[in-house]
Amino acid sequence: MNKFQLVLTEHAAVDLQKIPEDWWDHIHSDLRTLKSDPFPSGTHIKRLKGFRPPVYRLRSGDVRVLYRIQGNRVTSLRVINRKLLDRVIRRLKVSKR
Repeated sequence: MNKFQLVLTEHAAVDLQKIPEDWWDHIHSDLRTLKSDPFPSGTHIKRLKGFRPPVYRLRSGDVRVLYRIQGNRVTSLRVINRKLLDRVIRRLKVSKR
């Protein structure tokens, strides 16, 4: 049973198309997990500092999913390679405090 609605932004949808196929199954599984529990146990989730509303990072192999939670809605902002994480966070169009 899904408690949360998962929404992909335009950027996240384009990012997913660029991900190699052999990584996609693992990422898809992790995205489905966010629908039932946006705070899964373990060390895969990290809250990023300095963002209002809060932005979280999900580690899925070499890919990072940046998302935020608003009510029962989980919005995936970006799905990127870990090497690009710092650059994308700096450019993220989310209100920072």
